[in-house]
Amino acid sequence: MNFTAWAQGHARSILFLLGALALAGAVATFSLPVALFPQVSFPRVRISLDSGDRPAEQMAIEVTTPVEEAVRAIPGVRNVRSATSRGGAEISINFDWGGDMVSAMLQAQSEVNK
Repeated sequence: MNFTAWAQGHARSILFLLGALALAGAVATFSLPVALFPQVSFPRVRISLDSGDRPAEQMAIEVTTPVEEAVRAIPGVRNVRSATSRGGAEISINFDWGGDMVSAMLQAQSEVNK
């Protein structure tokens, strides 16, 4: 039995399935929220550090690296990125989706203050 014979034998079932899918698509089209610029809150914490006029190498060794290692211990951290310049550093911590960002921010602040 080939495919065309099977399709002819089940024509009503196939038409019903196609109609149900078309109806579900029409309902989904009008019920899903759509926005040109949707509001999305990414699970990210940014830390800006200022340490006067220290050279970038000294800043990386004495400030950036210890803070990076400390914030990596926070539960739910996906990755940590940093940029160090003369007298300053910016550390970006990405967390898992669905986590408690208020708690994550407080833990990051606690680690930085140590």
